[in-house]
Amino acid sequence: MKKEIKHICLAEDDPDDHYLFLDVLTEIDKNIKLSWFQTCEDLLKFLRSTSDLPCLIVMDMNMPKMSGQTCLTSIKKEAKLQHIPVIIFSTATESSIIDMAQKAGAYKYIVKPFSLNEFRDIVREILATTLP
Repeated sequence: MKKEIKHICLAEDDPDDHYLFLDVLTEIDKNIKLSWFQTCEDLLKFLRSTSDLPCLIVMDMNMPKMSGQTCLTSIKKEAKLQHIPVIIFSTATESSIIDMAQKAGAYKYIVKPFSLNEFRDIVREILATTLP
């Protein structure tokens, strides 16, 4: 049976990408909770202190201060967090970056699209992800 996504943490420093993600998510399913973090430090602080862990983390690689790569590695090293699937959603297309993310434990790597319709399709794809 497919595990339903009820809560997503989004680590994204660009407010426009956050609002677009939220808008499309709400359009698709108003019942999914979205927790937004503009830095990886804030995401990690939340994850370490909450009992309301997300079903899924969607994270940009190009984040201020702590990179998405470092954040992903930190998440996958912590016993309390390592079970949470992390989807990288980034403009970075270099194969070396994608390989590093996958080796660090990323569940999927999705390149950000340029059009709103493609963005909608990708959010639908994220929501259709079969979670472990």
